[in-house]
Amino acid sequence: MSMECSKKMSISKSDDTLKLYGYRWVVITVFALYCSINMAQYSQFTIIMDIVEKYYGVSLATANMSGEIFMILNILLFIPTGELVERCSLKTSSIICTGLTALGNCMKFLACSHDRYFMVLITQSICAVAQNIALILPSKLACAWFGPEEVSLACSIGLFGIQAGSALGSVVPTLIVKNHEDLDLITDDFNTLFIYNSAVSVAFFALTVLFFRSKPPSPPSQSQLELKQIIEEDKMTYWKAFKLYAKNKDFIVILCTLGVACGQLNYFMVMITPMISEAFPNEDNSLAEYYLRTHKFKLISFLVLLFNLIFSIAEVIALLMSNKIATCITVALYGFFSGSSIVIACEYTTEVTFPIPEAFGVAILNVSIFTFAIIYIQVLTLVFDTAGYFTGYCIMIASLAIATFPILLMSSELKRRDANIGKQVDCGI
Repeated sequence: MSMECSKKMSISKSDDTLKLYGYRWVVITVFALYCSINMAQYSQFTIIMDIVEKYYGVSLATANMSGEIFMILNILLFIPTGELVERCSLKTSSIICTGLTALGNCMKFLACSHDRYFMVLITQSICAVAQNIALILPSKLACAWFGPEEVSLACSIGLFGIQAGSALGSVVPTLIVKNHEDLDLITDDFNTLFIYNSAVSVAFFALTVLFFRSKPPSPPSQSQLELKQIIEEDKMTYWKAFKLYAKNKDFIVILCTLGVACGQLNYFMVMITPMISEAFPNEDNSLAEYYLRTHKFKLISFLVLLFNLIFSIAEVIALLMSNKIATCITVALYGFFSGSSIVIACEYTTEVTFPIPEAFGVAILNVSIFTFAIIYIQVLTLVFDTAGYFTGYCIMIASLAIATFPILLMSSELKRRDANIGKQVDCGI
């Protein structure tokens, strides 16, 4: 049966072939762990941007590239990465991901010299390729191992590892690398940071090789059983998927709304240091995951975007008032809802694009997120320098407000959920 057909198919239940395995909790735990060390690399240098500028003698724009390189490579490599994840097993993809992370972190020792910022970019690029794989896997892994009532929880656990890694990458470098006057002391601090990075990433690589498994002997849900049958009959490619995505209005709304919200979060992770420095000059400016287990995705998406907007406004007010306590509180609340939007975006994408393989839709979602993030970085950096921070903050809030309400225009159809309960599913998307 071709997946390009527009007719609906009735899915017959075959519960005797479905089974949940206790080992699924080991698999998702290993995934969350290895994602955390990879994501910690994302903002590792940008969070100490002033030290990076001083130590390597580079400009702010060049220092930003240590984070922007992740966004650029996620956009450039989304097709080959998506194909890799779909063609290879989950274990092979995970080994490649953890192997690249370990390689990149071990090579960072070569960047412990004032004239080797190029090595920072090279090693960050290696970790960025690994991140490209890691960001695609949560929904696919959750669907492969968990039942229909556990998929959202499993996906949130996997993404918790990603968010926890982002948090660690924003905290640990500030605790280890200090802004010494003596550059040799900064070299020692960077060496210490890289020792932790390499030791943890190599350990998680070994953990993946030893304990990670691709899939259970029997599928955990009706939708996975059906997806397996469809893939065997008609091999999906990106080019087929693009045609189907172009007709899927719900998916396009997700790209434009949740893409903006998640893109702004990625911008914030890269540019937090100069924003804090502007609000609190002459100070040391070193500064969770949550998800609702329900299938009311449209309502939850709207509420998350709305609260994201509210706390974004509160955060801007706190920064403009130079109130450090209020800034810490509002930044945490903003991150709380922004992190939630990433979980919902991945889950919602998988729901509305079923039965297209999960990796394709999530890869395109990541392209949308990082495209918006790059636009934010380039435009807002220019606005901050020319028109001031207040104007830049107004642009941030306005764009988030525009992205909040179109989510209400989406349909409430959840195709993967329908497949799991035996309803007819439109296989033409």
